[in-house]
Amino acid sequence: MIRVRTLALCSLVAPVLSLGACVSAEKYEKSLQVRRSLQEQLVGITNERDALKAQLINRDQLLEQARGDLDTMQNDYTNIQTEVDTLATNNRELAIQLSEMEINALPGSVSRQLAEMAADYPDSIEYDESTGALRFMSDFTFNSGQAELKRSAGSGLNALANILQSNAADKFEIMVVGHTDDVKPSRSRVKYPTNLYLSAARAIAVRDALVQSGVNPDRLTIAGKGEYQPLVPNIKGGTPENRRVEVFLYELADSNTGAEMEVVEVAEESMEPMK
Repeated sequence: MIRVRTLALCSLVAPVLSLGACVSAEKYEKSLQVRRSLQEQLVGITNERDALKAQLINRDQLLEQARGDLDTMQNDYTNIQTEVDTLATNNRELAIQLSEMEINALPGSVSRQLAEMAADYPDSIEYDESTGALRFMSDFTFNSGQAELKRSAGSGLNALANILQSNAADKFEIMVVGHTDDVKPSRSRVKYPTNLYLSAARAIAVRDALVQSGVNPDRLTIAGKGEYQPLVPNIKGGTPENRRVEVFLYELADSNTGAEMEVVEVAEESMEPMK
């Protein structure tokens, strides 16, 4: 009797154990699938990471090469700039030597001082070795439509005054000439009705500044040319190149020669027939 009951119990337990084994196998298979999927994802991410690393290394190499090329280009630029500066200096020296050959030309020492001074103020002062003209560009020297000197113009005018008072330059007379473009004064037109007034007022301002810096006023003459002697053709809206104040150094003619010329002119006038 006991044996029959044991067999019956076993017959009941066996299906349950069989069902449990089937469930565990299914879960195991699913876990294997998940694992394989994760492994595949890991391989893909690893490959992508390696590709990005390769791209980064390649870009680093390109960047390093570009830096090398930039350094080379910078060195080339520096060398070219040095050559340009040397050529400009040689050209300026030749122009000064040629100008010394002209009658009543500035001494080479004075011309060199003026050229060096202009080089110290490249944005506001120009020097023309062929004519001996020193140009103060009005946009850097004056406010638009005004004749009051900017504070920043003081150092350049002081430097010019020192040159004008040197032993090599003190025998020369000084002409200060104001120029404008063809844009008429607007906000300042009550004070300066035309560009002639404005250009003359600016020449006077430069003249006064030189006198204040010690230049003998007897040596100074001023003139205003307005828009009538442009360096370049005027364009609509204004032409900065034509807005300027020029300073010229010149020697006065011998007083005896001047007197003789005046006598001749008077004699010629007296010989004209009566009308």
